[in-house]
Amino acid sequence: MDSQKCCSKENENTAVGKGYILTSDIIIRPESINFQQEALQRIISTLASKNDEIQNFIDTLNHTLKGVQENSSNILSELDEEFDSLYSILDEVKESMINSIKQEQAHKSQELQSQISQCNNALENSEELLEFATRSLDIKEPEEFSKAARQIKDRVTMASAFRLSLKPKVSDNMTHLMVDFSQERQMLQTLKFLPVPKAPEIDPVECLVADNCVTVAWRMPEEDNKIDHFVLEYRKTNFDGLPRVKDERCWEIADNIKGTEYTLSGLKFDSKYMNFRVRACNKAVAGEYSDPVTLETKALNFSLDNSSSHLNLKVEDTCVEWDPTGGKGQEKIKGKENKGSYKFFKIIFLLSKDLLTYFEAMLSENLFIYMTCTCYLLS
Repeated sequence: MDSQKCCSKENENTAVGKGYILTSDIIIRPESINFQQEALQRIISTLASKNDEIQNFIDTLNHTLKGVQENSSNILSELDEEFDSLYSILDEVKESMINSIKQEQAHKSQELQSQISQCNNALENSEELLEFATRSLDIKEPEEFSKAARQIKDRVTMASAFRLSLKPKVSDNMTHLMVDFSQERQMLQTLKFLPVPKAPEIDPVECLVADNCVTVAWRMPEEDNKIDHFVLEYRKTNFDGLPRVKDERCWEIADNIKGTEYTLSGLKFDSKYMNFRVRACNKAVAGEYSDPVTLETKALNFSLDNSSSHLNLKVEDTCVEWDPTGGKGQEKIKGKENKGSYKFFKIIFLLSKDLLTYFEAMLSENLFIYMTCTCYLLS
């Protein structure tokens, strides 16, 4: 039994001496612990990134919820204003029509009252003349009778009753002021919300970031000939993925874009990424924003041109190598033959506005790019 313990202890010491850890008959190597720690670090990084992503999404949802509440309140206020405006117009039209009816009533009433007054006067004069003529029939003296007869004849000739028109100047018809709002009622019943353009779709494949410029391209999910223009919004960010709500810059706007592509030039790429979103507008209202797209902004993209380079230079995009066997054979440098020995030096290219023609790059005001090329030249 003691020999077994001694052997076990000896084995334990041997294992420790060789860099192993013996625990409950399980040997854990140090490199395995390091591997597990690295794996755990990756898991922690992944979880932290996912937590940050979820938190950003929660912030976006809260921001959207707040926007829904604010925009709904604004829309309700605008709806009340629109209906109040309709009510006001209807009240004005109603008042105008009521005034027209009252004016027509007053005009006809005045005309009829005037005719009634004239008729009453004519009737009164005619009744008086009738009574005088009736009394004249009782006159016995021929001269007095003749005189009375002549007076009656003259008075009848001048009597207003015989010059009076017995036709009403106006009628009691008021149908020309009647209304029929059946069509208007149908129009009011068809009142609805404005047709809103659908959200465009930005195509990241067709977008281009180069030379301090960004070209954004998009398309409509379906053809809409009522679209008047597009509005492109963009902002700089240092975060990839979905746009963040907190700690971000304000959106900048490029308005009244007629096509489905727009180039932002003269930018200063002082952030890693840029967010972009676009929406369509008709003559009345703007539609929903597209899903935001995040593009990486690199300071400068260029490639070297091998068509105009030295015959012994091997040029591939941004890499330059000296090839002593290239072109039409070995070149002479400063009148000496190439002896197979190499000299080492560095060439620093300063890309500024003075060298735009060499690289065809659009540089911002303060952008200077240094490219260090290591070349080996034959002596």
